[in-house]
Amino acid sequence: MATGLLLGMGAAFMGVGLFLTGRPDCAGVCETAGLTLLYAGGPVSALFGVLFGGVFVAWPLEVTLWVVLGFVSAGVADRRRIPASGAALVVVAAALIYGLVLSQFVEIGL
Repeated sequence: MATGLLLGMGAAFMGVGLFLTGRPDCAGVCETAGLTLLYAGGPVSALFGVLFGGVFVAWPLEVTLWVVLGFVSAGVADRRRIPASGAALVVVAAALIYGLVLSQFVEIGL
């Protein structure tokens, strides 16, 4: 369940982030929200974007990362006897914070 939730959230974040950043009139809050969601859904792409500038989509690496995080969060949830969805939502919140922080280092050049 945790893996499916993380994969779904990652795909939704990346989809909305790509939509927002692809708009020609995206600036200011739109740009920050778009990059935050894109980088929350694609943490590996975020790293490439910050290092090399621009918008990258490394989806095979993203899927691998979300599957691994899903299994790890489910294992942690099982050991601590908490719902797997709760542990997965903590990972989603951390991803959003990660995306917001990294979005401050990148500016879309349209």
